[in-house]
Amino acid sequence: MAMSLKKIGAMAIGGAMVASALASGVMAAATTSGDVAGFMKNAVEDGQPNVDIVVGSNAAAMDVVSAADVAAKIGSMCYKTGAVTDGSADLNVHVSSDASKVEFNTSKDGNMTYAVTPDDGDYPLSSGVSYGSKTYYTSNDVTKTLSTLMKIDDVDLKNIYSVNDDDGIELGFFAMKNESNEIGVDLVGYASIVTDDSELKTNDTYLAPGVLIPFLGQQYMFVKADADNDDLIIGKLAYNGVLGEGESQDLGNGYTAKVKTVLESTTAGAAPKVDVQILKDGKVVAEKFDYANATKPLVLVSGPVGIIVTNAYKNVAATTGYADLYLVNDIKKLHLGDKYEGDYKIYAVVQDPNTDQIKIEKSTDITDSGVPIKGEGKVDNQLICGIALVDDTDPTNDDNQLSSKGDEFSAIDNYFKLKIDKVVDSASGTYKIYVYSDVSKDVTLNVGQKATVLNADITLNDLKANAQQAVPVTAPIAKLDTEVSLDNADKNLILIGGPVVNKLTKELQDAGKVSIDNSSPATLAVVENAANGHDVLVVAGGDREKTREAALDLIKNY
Repeated sequence: MAMSLKKIGAMAIGGAMVASALASGVMAAATTSGDVAGFMKNAVEDGQPNVDIVVGSNAAAMDVVSAADVAAKIGSMCYKTGAVTDGSADLNVHVSSDASKVEFNTSKDGNMTYAVTPDDGDYPLSSGVSYGSKTYYTSNDVTKTLSTLMKIDDVDLKNIYSVNDDDGIELGFFAMKNESNEIGVDLVGYASIVTDDSELKTNDTYLAPGVLIPFLGQQYMFVKADADNDDLIIGKLAYNGVLGEGESQDLGNGYTAKVKTVLESTTAGAAPKVDVQILKDGKVVAEKFDYANATKPLVLVSGPVGIIVTNAYKNVAATTGYADLYLVNDIKKLHLGDKYEGDYKIYAVVQDPNTDQIKIEKSTDITDSGVPIKGEGKVDNQLICGIALVDDTDPTNDDNQLSSKGDEFSAIDNYFKLKIDKVVDSASGTYKIYVYSDVSKDVTLNVGQKATVLNADITLNDLKANAQQAVPVTAPIAKLDTEVSLDNADKNLILIGGPVVNKLTKELQDAGKVSIDNSSPATLAVVENAANGHDVLVVAGGDREKTREAALDLIKNY
């Protein structure tokens, strides 16, 4: 019997038997007396059991199983309910925006480029877009603003690069042609670039580890240009600060970043070396030990997370080392030449030392830049300063044709759209078309966290909700009828079995407070103040099968 009661205690903690008990066959409802529902409502107090379950010391095995089932039921009720003070929320942000209408006359030049840029800034696209070996020209009067496009004022939070005064901006562009009295979209694309803070120029801008950049409505951090795999790697900033030796920072989904050691170089003036690790569920999955300073950031990526160490140093006494770093999650590896969405392919925007064109290289070969402070890669021997998504589908394709009022062309999953407002003269290719945006983005925020989504700053200040938290059972709740009496009980009692097998049930029967004999049905009977001022619930029947039915009814219905 001792072994059986240990089993009951274990089941009460885990609630493991509740489901199996409910899986039993169809049975008649138990006969009840007293307030059974009220008794069960008070069976748990402050997340802990407020009852003892008493089984007869000579009870049959079926009564022991019934006691185990009732104990599991009580264990499953052990939780606390309280207000949520932290946590995260999944948000969906939807915005719409119209740009100014522009009059297109493609017959005038044969191949004009039109562009949209953020509201806040002066970004004329006066020299057009260079795409591979071809340039699509435009002029200032057809560069319009669209408020949903993002702008980041300070792309270098630690001011370690010469781009610290530059902006990160998004822009959309599209080249139009008159094809048989229809507007054909010859080229449509999107670019996210680091540019001069006063005008659209890329001739002295670049991406480097730790530089911020917008990407399709959300703020990302450039992590590295991976020359081995021809990837541009970006991620969301999760932490910006300092970690000491042995300290770690949670990155979510089981990932942790840790600074293992920092060693000063024995060479005068040389950067210190730092050993950093990425752990998944407590196990090291990536590690790097290298120099780290502003001219040579240490970058380590594993799965969806990454570490960028911008500086490492020892304290004055040289007893403890520290790493100044960025931690990122939600890593995206943008492989040059791959399709990102629909027919839009991923390319690099590179420096153009001669003009203020947006220069998109169709080459997909990333090489070592040779200049660590200016990033880790080049394309076509030019430093990378942005990311582009381009669709150069044949303009005669029916999906790319606009001919009548109301016709639309959607770019990059509605990130911006073209729509004909008026056909002025189809023969000459003159149309009034406007650009607008109608887009949604999903974002997950922790309490207190801030994010910029679709050019809007969003902060999750708090959560107003209730939550339930399971509370482990800390004391046995099953006892023998030789271990407790009605006179010294210190809590409510649940008695399993009739007067033949449970001596406490017999005492109640002898006192005339319950009536159970061999012909009794499954019974649930509450006797108030019967155990030293505490209430008693009798779970019994005329035989062990009826007691079992009563226990299952209690589990299922209360």
